[in-house]
Amino acid sequence: MLKNLKLYNFKNHLDIGLDFWPINLIIGPNWSGKTNLLEAIYLLSNTYSYLGFTHDKLLNYLWENFIISWELETDLWTTKEIKITYDLNSLKTTFLYNLFKTTKPKFLNNSNISAVFLSPQEMNIMYLGPSGRRDFFDEVCLLWDISFYKIKNDYSKILRNRNKILKNIKEWISEKSDLKYWDEMFIKVATNYYLYRKKFIDFVTDNISQIEILLNNKYNLSFEYISKIDFDNVEESIKQYLDKNIDRDIILGHTYIWPHLDDFVFYNHFWDKKYKTQEFLSRGENKSILIWLKFLQIEYLSQNRNNNILFLLDDIFSELDDEHISLVLWYARKYETFITAQNLPIFLQKEDNINVIYL
Repeated sequence: MLKNLKLYNFKNHLDIGLDFWPINLIIGPNWSGKTNLLEAIYLLSNTYSYLGFTHDKLLNYLWENFIISWELETDLWTTKEIKITYDLNSLKTTFLYNLFKTTKPKFLNNSNISAVFLSPQEMNIMYLGPSGRRDFFDEVCLLWDISFYKIKNDYSKILRNRNKILKNIKEWISEKSDLKYWDEMFIKVATNYYLYRKKFIDFVTDNISQIEILLNNKYNLSFEYISKIDFDNVEESIKQYLDKNIDRDIILGHTYIWPHLDDFVFYNHFWDKKYKTQEFLSRGENKSILIWLKFLQIEYLSQNRNNNILFLLDDIFSELDDEHISLVLWYARKYETFITAQNLPIFLQKEDNINVIYL
């Protein structure tokens, strides 16, 4: 359990210390730093920014270093101190476990915690473009195994180099044979990328009935991952697609088989037809699907983290009706939870097991 949090020069928090309970409600007006607290918890849990900021962007603009730390209670007698520091002059991030410097992998293994974030933006991923849905999948893979970070970075570098060769061939600067090395590298790293995604795809597919129950079994749902990949033979299907479409890729100057342009969708099956849920179901029902998809993410990660999950809910009350808020809070009680809001909701004012923090 997370006992407390201390921040120095982190965003708008120059010096703040907070104690926590299993359920924590952080109240404050806009610009009071509520989301920044969740960002600090996410960074300490996962070692990277939920919002995609580099560490220099998390530093208060008046200072040249920040320190964030917390204490974890592992049992009745033992606590761990987890700390991350950043220095702007050296551009160095340091990870410390019980005051000793350590590597990022060892830091993650010692803390053995993952934080899962739910924001108003994520409540709308089914209605926006596919990039948000791909980001969701990549976050799941990264929280499952930090080594996915290297796979994703390697993939991006190899993709850029392959696309550069494609453009050079189009402009008669390179030969087709120059693609051989990058094709082999692309196939290798893209295969690993897809295998990470497939684990979660299978988990969602196997647990789709939980979402149907949430919707009172009114619908027959399916989850479909949209890709040109054959998941029964990932490596060979990538190779065949590259070989078959090499001339098109050269003409266009891009690689058109990808984890970076895949998508997923929920369908409702009605008689012999299927309809996308965002087109067939109400907005409230689609929010139920998205909330439960987030719950499935937590259940999936719990298999690898022994239930050491922190649930971060950023201002989602404004997006949800009372029924969905009750659902989220019912589920959140299984984990240590941090909720931000501008005002204390009326239905929570009489709760005596919630730690209310005012900023």
